[in-house]
Amino acid sequence: MTIRPLRADDEAVIRDWLRTFLRQHQAWWAAGYGEPPVAELAELVERDWQELEQAAASPQRLVAILEVENQAVGIVQAGVRQDRTLGFQIGVLQWIYVSPEVRRQGMADKLMVCALAWMDAQGVQGREVFVTVRNPPAVALYRRHGFEVADYRMLARAGGP
Repeated sequence: MTIRPLRADDEAVIRDWLRTFLRQHQAWWAAGYGEPPVAELAELVERDWQELEQAAASPQRLVAILEVENQAVGIVQAGVRQDRTLGFQIGVLQWIYVSPEVRRQGMADKLMVCALAWMDAQGVQGREVFVTVRNPPAVALYRRHGFEVADYRMLARAGGP
């Protein structure tokens, strides 16, 4: 098991992961708003793949692939931002995904350790991640790594209470 940088030959598998991830998130958010998604899935996958490629080329961002037996099984993306209120650097966990075939085997924890170590190396004073309550396994993962709920994102359907 190794963690390595993103490579061009990862594109097909990561696009598949993006499709799965985005489809699930579209369903969660559509249920919250009571409206079907307007954005086309293919356009979102293209946008997110381009963002991953750009992030992988930046020293201020992390894109790491978890590989088992020469096969990509997970990805983590992180960055750093300046907090507008507190004035210091925050490490931001932007995306973590583990292939369904290898879930519940500690793979996400390995990716988390990688991302948190990278954030520490950047000298951040805090860390954050945004996660939907509709994803209990992700919430549990973040809690295991020291994250606590700090606020809530609330949704309402248009047109009234």
